[in-house]
Amino acid sequence: MTDIFTPQSRYYGLAIRTHIAADGSSQTFVSRRIIPALSRYHPLDRHRTDAADRIDNLAAEAFGDPELYWRICDANGDADPGTATMPQGRLLVIPLPLEVADNGES
Repeated sequence: MTDIFTPQSRYYGLAIRTHIAADGSSQTFVSRRIIPALSRYHPLDRHRTDAADRIDNLAAEAFGDPELYWRICDANGDADPGTATMPQGRLLVIPLPLEVADNGES
């Protein structure tokens, strides 16, 4: 199956799997995504949050694409994008993409 996610998606490149239950019904799902270790990220920049910040706006400013918000979340250990800019005054790492930071290493 070709990838159903765009390269900007956090799920790009993950396998699509199907589970067949005992009753013959099936359920299709995306394989588990493992968040890379924080030590793999290298800062492109840092941002001190204020009350008006939203993670998608920070991603748009840093990467030119609001849908890349998950890169900032991953680099800062945040599972919930809704709280990623909290508390006010938090210093967030704006990461280099891992494809750049790792120089092709995984």
